Amino acid sequence: MLPLNINFPTTPFRLFIDVGTDVDAPVSQEQIKTYHNAFVIGIEPNPMSCEKVRGMELDRFHLVEAGISDTEEILDFNVMGPWSVTSSFLEPTDVLKDKGHSVIKKVRVPTIRLDTILDEVPWDLVLGGVFYLKSDTQGFEDKVIKSLGIHIGRVQKLQIESYTAGSYENASNHEEVVKLLEPYMVQTKNDGWNAWFTKKKKF
Repeated sequence: MLPLNINFPTTPFRLFIDVGTDVDAPVSQEQIKTYHNAFVIGIEPNPMSCEKVRGMELDRFHLVEAGISDTEEILDFNVMGPWSVTSSFLEPTDVLKDKGHSVIKKVRVPTIRLDTILDEVPWDLVLGGVFYLKSDTQGFEDKVIKSLGIHIGRVQKLQIESYTAGSYENASNHEEVVKLLEPYMVQTKNDGWNAWFTKKKKF
């Protein structure tokens, strides 16, 4: 199993999980700046992005250098150009290729389930016993949700990509994501790029 070695706060904190942290961790930085008691776990599979994020030495932040999936294994990861944000475990289709995107190189990257990480959390210190989740995985959206396991009912709010179907081979379909979340969360907005969900009161 991938070693985590997360140094959680010892006082009550607001937990944010940033799946697909990207080059300069903009969402993670915003959370840390906005909430004085925030603790962010950033998860990023692109080695080049990880190197840059490590160099930022963010406070109240832990970086997991892996991808999120519903299985734990080592997979080929496509580092894409000219925009690294299009990098993915999945192969790009002509939709992306026709826009000038291409695979620069392939690297071997481990995947980890979210529940493996969440099992390590000291939930008695997490405010409300819930957490906030952002997911930007270029086609692995359904796998991210499936990887939550028993912790799916702890997600207070979620922002997740909703447009990747067709851009990558075997990419997640947003309707499947909605179906997986339906017992626990309600979709409040979908702008065609991202969708937002909030926790149902009964959970």
